[in-house]
Amino acid sequence: MSIGSILNMARSGMNAQQAAIQTASQNISNAQTEGYSRQRVELVSSLPTVFPNGIIGTGVSVAGITRARDQLLDAAFRSDSSGAAAADTTSSAMTQIQSVFGEPSSTGLSASLDAFWSAWSNLSADPTNSAAKSVVREAGGNVAGTLNHFASQLDQLDQSNRESMNGDVNRVNSLLTQVAQYNQQIIGSESSGNSANDLRDARDKLLDQVSKIAGGQVVERANGSVAVYMAGRAVVDGSTAKQLQMNDGQPPTVSYVGGSSTIMGLGGSLGAKIDVSANRIPTVMARLDSLASSLVQTVNAIHSTGKIFTGNPPVASAAGNFFGVTSPPSTSGDPLQTARGIRLAATLTDGSAVAASGATATGPGNNDVAMALAGLRNTAVTLSGPNGPTTATIDDFFNATVGNVATATKQAQDDSTVQTTLASSADTRRQSVSGVSTDEELISVIQHQHAYQAAARLVNVVNDMTQTLITLGQ
Repeated sequence: MSIGSILNMARSGMNAQQAAIQTASQNISNAQTEGYSRQRVELVSSLPTVFPNGIIGTGVSVAGITRARDQLLDAAFRSDSSGAAAADTTSSAMTQIQSVFGEPSSTGLSASLDAFWSAWSNLSADPTNSAAKSVVREAGGNVAGTLNHFASQLDQLDQSNRESMNGDVNRVNSLLTQVAQYNQQIIGSESSGNSANDLRDARDKLLDQVSKIAGGQVVERANGSVAVYMAGRAVVDGSTAKQLQMNDGQPPTVSYVGGSSTIMGLGGSLGAKIDVSANRIPTVMARLDSLASSLVQTVNAIHSTGKIFTGNPPVASAAGNFFGVTSPPSTSGDPLQTARGIRLAATLTDGSAVAASGATATGPGNNDVAMALAGLRNTAVTLSGPNGPTTATIDDFFNATVGNVATATKQAQDDSTVQTTLASSADTRRQSVSGVSTDEELISVIQHQHAYQAAARLVNVVNDMTQTLITLGQ
């Protein structure tokens, strides 16, 4: 064992501690950098030298610089963050749907229906009153206009949601392409045996974003690359990335570019948006269409049997429809019997076309039609519900629709709260492993600084030993 060997051990110790201090400094500098994983220097004892009288060590060396990361915690976080993004998107959409109705309100559909039935009741008390007839016509127009407004707002929500879906698809495509590019860079950088920590952090940050938008599973390969699976199929494998495309229709779907099969079971915000346009909005719209259809058919069925008296002396003529229908009239698939299309009949140009008298009336003082239409407020009719036909009054059916939306909104909000808590908890667990604690890093700097100083003192010892040998040789 020579003095030179001791000097080499001192040098290796200084180099190793310097690397450790530099790595700790890197950690401290990036303590608030999103996606950064704490790095650490792996120190190992150098290969010893075998002497006849024993084995003597030769110092320390840096085996590598690794990052603190747990794949299981990453997978848990991505799963929970995907669920949180989906729940938040659904909650936001349901809140917007609920705001369309704006109930309870003095200007909503409940108030419009109440005014409509009350107008018929007032007309039945004075069937010859032209002002009362004009009020009935105006009230009917308000009901139709309110339903038209609801349908227009839901259509706008659907269009906005679809545009957001298309943006999500484009964003996912960009992220997947970048992941594939990082795969290629990491494979090249780690071919020498070192770990490309910064590249891996950048790739993991992209994978977190992919999970929030569309879900998926990540599988790490032995060569350092990752594969990303969606609905059981690889969208990224090595340096190859597939592209997604949105297919606008009802329901909207997402497929691979160049393929026709739909990607089922997408998660994240994109999966929730597909559900909103495929199920949430259409369900509400279907109930409004059913309400409009029943309103048109029941009111027209009674009004068209009535008589209108004009002139002096009064001359009777058959009353037409109160609400518009296509010609010839249709009871199913009629665009004018929907929330979008409901409107007053073209013949109902003013209050004089409103019928109050029944078919057997011999004069304008009869109120059979007005009484029958006023009674629709409390008359059960058959409407299409979410689980098939249902029997209820038109008012009760609408109130049930509002109640269903309110319940679904509250459930979505509660689910969002739970999922956000789970995602936050998963992130906390992950940060406990990969996050940087500045206090711990400062302690590490001090420890390695002391080790560096001790190794430097060895140089002084070697210098003294060398001077002693020189003195002895003189």
